[in-house]
Amino acid sequence: MTVKGTKKKAVAAIAAVSALSMMLSACGGSGDEAAQQLDKDGKPLVKVMFQSASNQTIATMGTWINGLQEACGCTIEWSEVQDSQWTQQKAATLAGGNPADVSIRAYHPSDAQKYPFFEDLSQHLDQMPNVQAFFKEQPIAKGMVTTPDGKMYTLPRYSGKLQRASGQHLFINKTWLDKLGLQVPKTWDELFKVMEAFKTQDPNGNGKADEIPYAMRNIGTSEIGWWSPFLFLNSTGISTQFNNSPSRFGAYIKDGKVQNYLVSDEYRDVIEFLHTMIEKGYSPKDSLTQQSSKYYASLQGADDNKTATVGLAITNIPSSFGTGLQDQYEAIPWPASKAGVTAVADHSQDEGAFEDYAVAVREGAPNMDTILKLINAMYGEDLSVQQRYGTFGDWVTKDGDHTYTVNEKLFKLTANEKSPAFADRFAGWISDEWTIKGDTSNEDLQKADAIYADQLKAVGDDYFPISLVPSDEDSTTLSNNSATYLSAALPKVADWMQNGGLDDASWKAYVDSLQPLGLDQNNQIWQKWLDEAKKK
Repeated sequence: MTVKGTKKKAVAAIAAVSALSMMLSACGGSGDEAAQQLDKDGKPLVKVMFQSASNQTIATMGTWINGLQEACGCTIEWSEVQDSQWTQQKAATLAGGNPADVSIRAYHPSDAQKYPFFEDLSQHLDQMPNVQAFFKEQPIAKGMVTTPDGKMYTLPRYSGKLQRASGQHLFINKTWLDKLGLQVPKTWDELFKVMEAFKTQDPNGNGKADEIPYAMRNIGTSEIGWWSPFLFLNSTGISTQFNNSPSRFGAYIKDGKVQNYLVSDEYRDVIEFLHTMIEKGYSPKDSLTQQSSKYYASLQGADDNKTATVGLAITNIPSSFGTGLQDQYEAIPWPASKAGVTAVADHSQDEGAFEDYAVAVREGAPNMDTILKLINAMYGEDLSVQQRYGTFGDWVTKDGDHTYTVNEKLFKLTANEKSPAFADRFAGWISDEWTIKGDTSNEDLQKADAIYADQLKAVGDDYFPISLVPSDEDSTTLSNNSATYLSAALPKVADWMQNGGLDDASWKAYVDSLQPLGLDQNNQIWQKWLDEAKKK
């Protein structure tokens, strides 16, 4: 047996010991031990972990699971970990070398490149014809998970052409604007005036000072991602790609050259802008430390979705604000940081539809042939559609001829109701040749994304293609460097946002402290692979 990852830098000693133990076990000291893992009735047993959102649970997906078990002739033992717990548990599984047999939306290719615990799925494509069909129609999907030496440690998902949109949208309460006689703000100065009016003029009309002018989501500690307040970088002319790209780690492109915005003057401007939001009381004092669930709850308003309490927020579609409030909100272009600056938009349209971490398999997992049969079934047409939207009959009608109609009740679930599907976390694909009717959520997504057409044009070619995949060695270096400099940068930035104190001297000290932590090296590596991706 060969151990992959020999070119990787050493990981923690505990990981190495655990990995060796795991791989020796996988090689099977007594013949069939590694090849067999059976349930009480003698059927192959496959352990599957799903990283779930707060409104998801395996318990609502029994019919789909039964169909999947029938297709693979196996029993599935499910576990699920919610978003809020996954960062910590992911670190533990990687340090201990014990990921589940199959993991859904859990490990990025960069994780698998750094830690040698994952199966190279490129060698098994012949056993997964549905995955091959996916790659034939969407070769960009294959490119985004294939390393330079041809390895494939994860499989991607594709949510269909309706989801080819960023999802990183700025929404404002247009009802409040109209009531107060205000216009959509086009600069930060105009936005501050709107925020002041939202705070002081009782726009929801309930006589209470319960308005949150800007509901700011917290910032992460390991990467910068979904609905981050740092999306206001787009106001400064720096286009983000926060769905899934090097942008999550500070990288951006200007005139074809990779740089890092964490040490840019534009980033400093955004920090000061967000500090003003907190200092003036336009955003809650605990914005940066609150659980994401509190942020989501604030969007739902008060009085059972009858009274809006949020004036501005970053999300994907109007229904994020609740069924009773969504008509009050509309997406707006990013306001320029100041006059003369050309604001741009988040360029994550491809990443909105494609993700590179739908499913990963533990190297040497028992019942590998059964696992491959299971994955192939997930990527089949009927099970992909049901995994994405819900079971036939209850949530989706199969009309025939690759045509499906989604039940409108799927998009009217309350905050306390659980989703009947994996939604955009599924492990499968929706072909552009299939017709999905009634997907009002993604129709709203397309409508919101269209607002940014002009700002996207202003980005030009300065964005990362999703087919950009570094080598294992470079991926490890990028990961180690970004973990180091982000752990130094984000706490300091959060302190400035919360408490102020950012001046020229402190900014220079911050920049000087980050430079030795690998920013320049990462820029050079990303530049190398950006140039390679453009050649392709």
